[in-house]
Amino acid sequence: MVMDLQARLQVAKQAAFVSGDELRRHFDSGRGVREAVLDAGQAQRASLDAITVFLSQIYPDEPLWGRGFGETPPGKTFWLVDPLNGADGFKTGDERYATTVAWVENGQPLIGVVSLPSRRHLYWAIQGGGAKYQDRTLAVRSAGSLEDSVVEVVIGSQPHRAASLQALTAVARFAYQVTAHVSPALGICSVAEATRDAFIGHELHAWDWVAAKLILEEAGGQMTDLEGQPMKLGSPSGLASHPKHHANFLKHLSQG
Repeated sequence: MVMDLQARLQVAKQAAFVSGDELRRHFDSGRGVREAVLDAGQAQRASLDAITVFLSQIYPDEPLWGRGFGETPPGKTFWLVDPLNGADGFKTGDERYATTVAWVENGQPLIGVVSLPSRRHLYWAIQGGGAKYQDRTLAVRSAGSLEDSVVEVVIGSQPHRAASLQALTAVARFAYQVTAHVSPALGICSVAEATRDAFIGHELHAWDWVAAKLILEEAGGQMTDLEGQPMKLGSPSGLASHPKHHANFLKHLSQG
């Protein structure tokens, strides 16, 4: 099993590279917004085609699911992919976009890879084997208090924006710094690599968070939905943080 997971990890990394390279080929930070919006759709399709072809060539009998594959997973064992995580930022020339690849077996993610195509860098983890960014081992940062924390909030589209803004307002009352971004996978990974203390997201899909959650947990972090319940494939929101402060973040968010 360990050797099989190591082999799958290498495949997942390469899949993230080939899909990310398609995004880089389409990305241009100097375009107008209209052209960028049109090209984001083309980039996502090219990235999805690349990752689908690559994985299907190596594991032809294994199902894929993710963005572009419909709302229902094909079973309990499958590859879970997102060919463009952070599309809204991609459209506006923001280089902090990602691809995600996870291997889910019997309902449990065993491998998670999140790419940062603009740098051709990878976050990755195997269940029980720790988490890394490139070759650096990751560990979440424990801020001394909530007042020292740096929090990232995803401001989603309507009709979820009001909930996102409410969460932002709640943490802004105590956090040292609050930032907003549009790539949930990279937001969760930022907690894993200790550049953020918490991530809050609404309007989430499984392909936004499954790979990143494994990376976070292997780095010592915790992720639940905003009710404090374990994440499920259909969970629409999530909080990622250091376990030391998780309950306190949930408490403040519940108070609005």
